[in-house]
Amino acid sequence: MMAQATFDTPEHLREFFFAMIESLPGGILLADRQGNLLAVNRKGSQLLGLAGASLQNRTCWGLLAQRFGLTHELAALTLSGGRLLCEVSASPGGEEKRCLLISRNDLQSPFLHVAGFFLSLEDVTFPALIEVHHDRSKRFAAMQEMAEAMGQELKNPLGSLELYASILKRELAGDPDNERVAGRMLGAVRTMHHLLDNFMTFSRFPLPRMTELDMVAVLGKSMETLREMAGEHGILMEARIEAKQAFLLGDQALLAQLLLNLGLNAIESMPVGGTISLNLRTLPPDSEHGGLVEIRVQDSGEGIAPENLRKIFDPFFSTKGRNRGLGLAISHAIAEAHHGLIEVESEPGRGATFRVLLPAEPGTVQEISRK
Repeated sequence: MMAQATFDTPEHLREFFFAMIESLPGGILLADRQGNLLAVNRKGSQLLGLAGASLQNRTCWGLLAQRFGLTHELAALTLSGGRLLCEVSASPGGEEKRCLLISRNDLQSPFLHVAGFFLSLEDVTFPALIEVHHDRSKRFAAMQEMAEAMGQELKNPLGSLELYASILKRELAGDPDNERVAGRMLGAVRTMHHLLDNFMTFSRFPLPRMTELDMVAVLGKSMETLREMAGEHGILMEARIEAKQAFLLGDQALLAQLLLNLGLNAIESMPVGGTISLNLRTLPPDSEHGGLVEIRVQDSGEGIAPENLRKIFDPFFSTKGRNRGLGLAISHAIAEAHHGLIEVESEPGRGATFRVLLPAEPGTVQEISRK
C-alpha cells in the first residue's frame, strides 16, 4: 500500500506542483483569470521557442499573438474547452513547420481566491498530416473505382471499333483519299485504346515488391535522367544529399517513378531557366515516430494557388492543359504504398516544395547520424 504524501509547508506543496507540470509530456501555460502568465513548463517553452526569453509581466494572449501572428483567432480560447490549431516553425528561421493544438481548461478549485486557467499545447504534426492523407486517399480510391468501371464498359466497344476501322482501311486500299481518312480513324481509336490502358493501370495499382534500398543510390540514378530533361528547358537540376546512406524497405521502380513524377512536375512548373533542388536527409526517431527518410523537391516556378493545394494530388486534376493530371496522384499512391506521406507547400509566384516522408529501416538512421 502506497504511503500518503504529506506536505509540511506551502513551499513543499508548491515544489510538488511545479514538479508535476514539468513532468507532463505536453506543454502547459498556466495563467490567472486575466491571462497573466504564472508558469510555463519545459515542454511548453520548447514548443513555443521560448528558451532564454523572459516571461515576467507577460500575458498568454500577448505571447501567442507574437509567436503565431494571431489576433481575432485567439477568441476561440476565451471559453473553457476552446481549441485552436496553429502552425509554427520547428526551429527559428527554419522552413519545417509543426502543427500545435492549443486547448483551454479552467481551473477547478473550492477556494475562492484560486482562479485562472491553463492552456495545453500538443504537437499534432504527424496526426494532422495523416488526417489530410487519409482524406486524399478516399478520393483517390473513388477515382480508381471510376477508372476501372469506365475501362470495363469501354474496352469491348473500342476493340470492335479498332477491328472495323482496320477492315475499312483494308477495303479502301485502292482509294488513297478515303484510305487516309480510315487510317486517321484507326490511329484515333488506337490512341483512345492506349489512354484506356493507362487508366486501367491507374485503377489496378501494382503491388510493391519490397527490398532493402538505399535511397541515396536511387536518387542518384534518377538525377541522371532528370538532369537531361531539365537541361532541354535550360533548367539546372541539383541534388543536396545530407546523408551518406538512407536505407528503407521499398520498391525501387516505384520510388524511382515517384522521383521522376515530382521532378517532371517541377520542370513543367518552371519558366526557361532557373533551378530545381532535390534534397534528401534522414530524421532520427523520437517519441512519436520512428526514423524517417525525407525527400524535398523544390522549384522556383509559378507556384500553386491556395484553392488548388488540397486538390493537387487528386487524380485527373491539373492546372496544365498539356497533361492528364495523373503524375502527382500516382506519386501519392506510391508514398502511401510505402506507408509514407507526401505534402506540398506553395505560394503563387514563389514556387512549390513537395515533401515526401518514408519510414526508414529501424536502426539505420542512428547509424547514419553517427557518421
